[in-house]
Amino acid sequence: MLQPLIDNQLPLKEDSQNSHRRYFNIAGITIIVESDLPVTDTTFQDKFALFRATELGNDQVYIHHHFFIPDINKIDLGQELFRQLPWAIYRQNTPSESYIYLGISPEPDDTSLHRIAIFTKDHTSSHIYNNHVYENAWRNGGFHSLTMFPSDQLLIARLLADRKGCYIHSAGVIINGAGVLFVGHSEAGKSTTTNFLIDAASKREMQLEILCDDRNIVRFINDKWMVYGTWSHGDVPLVSPAGAPLQVICFIEQSEENTITHITDRKDIMRRLLACVIRPFITADWWIKTLDLLEPMSQQIPCYLMRFDKSGAIVDEIETLIATQVTQSV
Repeated sequence: MLQPLIDNQLPLKEDSQNSHRRYFNIAGITIIVESDLPVTDTTFQDKFALFRATELGNDQVYIHHHFFIPDINKIDLGQELFRQLPWAIYRQNTPSESYIYLGISPEPDDTSLHRIAIFTKDHTSSHIYNNHVYENAWRNGGFHSLTMFPSDQLLIARLLADRKGCYIHSAGVIINGAGVLFVGHSEAGKSTTTNFLIDAASKREMQLEILCDDRNIVRFINDKWMVYGTWSHGDVPLVSPAGAPLQVICFIEQSEENTITHITDRKDIMRRLLACVIRPFITADWWIKTLDLLEPMSQQIPCYLMRFDKSGAIVDEIETLIATQVTQSV
């Protein structure tokens, strides 16, 4: 059932005559989205326009959407690995070891499936079969994910593990050319920090680019640590596909003071990073690859604890920190 992607089946440049295909770039990965139905400029939310690509990169991932559910009895599901709403996940006991994600109902007596997604072992090629009711939704447009899942992170987080990368729950920015992550869970103040920086940049000489205020990607690529924006934003709708060398990680806490303190305890850094890594369906190999990534990250990227109040005064401390780190890295 799963037809693997063959590189020479796709043109190097997006074909304007093919209304069923779009290219998108994120963190150095080209995601090719095809559909049985036409893909229009309104199929996905406006934020995806910033990530739209016209040419294929070297690293390609393929998604094809269908709008029917195949006969599940004719699919070799293999071994069940996971079952928790909204997914039951299987791995086929075949040489290809494809993964099958079944979109299950929250009602115990409802055995119908609203989606079947079949991925190759490395998740670089997939066919996603959507219930026919999604056909009208597709035509109406406005999807907030390329996979039509609640989030694309289920796919991209798995891809990143094979590419020395991961998603981190964070606000990401580029300040005067330096990539900075403000790491923390919900309500930690990621969007607040982002707004502080936006306000400050409008009043002073600060070159600022917002990557994303909620979820960003870190990759070790070409022998350096890079941070990239994603389309998974929080309260601040500004996003960017840009990337920059990652100079600083700040773990953030709301407080009654404005201080930035260097963290030297690597175990503490690892604990904080692990708590904010965004996870797909977890397998042993994903954990091993992610731990192998976070260990050197915790040692090589300067990490700080940033406490701040609601005044915005922390921006002065951030600018001083960035200037110091950039000077030291030259």
